[in-house]
Amino acid sequence: MLYKVIPLPVWHGSGYRSLGFRFGNTCYISDVSDIPEETYPILQDCELLIMDALRPDRSSATHFGLPRALEEVRKIKPKRTLFTGMMHLMDHEVVTERLLKLRETEGIDVQLSYDGLRVPVSL
Repeated sequence: MLYKVIPLPVWHGSGYRSLGFRFGNTCYISDVSDIPEETYPILQDCELLIMDALRPDRSSATHFGLPRALEEVRKIKPKRTLFTGMMHLMDHEVVTERLLKLRETEGIDVQLSYDGLRVPVSL
């Protein structure tokens, strides 16, 4: 059986292209500091977005921080988002509580991933 995997060009720092991937209605974007305009149409109707969110407070030169990752979620509008690639400063309990409030106030379904998380996907 063949599966269609679509590359998602993104920036991983200034001048360095990285690739995320779309398979079915799942979009995976790690190692991202910016999403170019030409990538957004490929992200339309994404049901599950798995995306980089390194720090709780700010982005780095090569990775989204939580504030920027949330901006992108609001722009992409997936049904569900899992953040990945977090560093030790990301207090899982504190951030999880904050993200749950966003579901209530903005209707966006976002959460931090964790070791051992299993997510069913449709291809």
